[in-house]
Amino acid sequence: MPLDLTAAQAELDSAGAVLATLEEQVRDGDTTVTPQQLADQRELIAYARLRVEAAERTETRIREDEWATLGAAAKESAEQLITGAGMDGIADATRAAVDAVAHLAALAHERNARIAEIGSTLSQLDNDLQAGPWGSKRYGVWGDRTRLVVPGVGDAPRLDVGMLTTAAVIAGLGATTEGREAQQQHARHFHGLRDQVVRNLLERYPELAKVLSVTEEEWAAADTRGRYELDQQGRRPVAEEVSA
Repeated sequence: MPLDLTAAQAELDSAGAVLATLEEQVRDGDTTVTPQQLADQRELIAYARLRVEAAERTETRIREDEWATLGAAAKESAEQLITGAGMDGIADATRAAVDAVAHLAALAHERNARIAEIGSTLSQLDNDLQAGPWGSKRYGVWGDRTRLVVPGVGDAPRLDVGMLTTAAVIAGLGATTEGREAQQQHARHFHGLRDQVVRNLLERYPELAKVLSVTEEEWAAADTRGRYELDQQGRRPVAEEVSA
């Protein structure tokens, strides 16, 4: 059974302490201590040092074996992560998030358009009545393109789509430690070079290209500025793979 390093070091320390005691006895004039005793003790110390070195080498081999086992397990796990489902789950969730944000924004834009439409009617009514701002109050409603009010019922202010979608992201990230860190990262990326952030993400994770790239129809429908931004983000349409 290999010697434990702690036990080997204890033996070395004990042998050293015995030698120190014998040498001190000689210094004090003790004639019972013989040269052979000193020599034997020094040999014992040398042997104990070798046993310490042996124990150290044994522990090193054990640690190396443990490291090799951990390394092999980590490699196997990494290979399974890379060659298995990979980014499929992330890609699906990203697609769902994109669709959810797009749906939320579309509903908000639709509501804002309706508010603006009704508000324009009220503004025209105010103008026709020549009764000054909010002349339409006589009919129990007033407002403009940014806000509608029906006293006793409620009001409908224009939705800030950017604020709405940002709030959705914040709520989705959560208030955990990881969530707060992600919120900070989101704010930093969003207020930085947003086009470059998207491009960097797609370059790092090409699996997300099909998820975040626009379709040929969306590209055709975009205006000049929109196509420029999509190009800067690396979100041009992805060519469909043709099966053999």
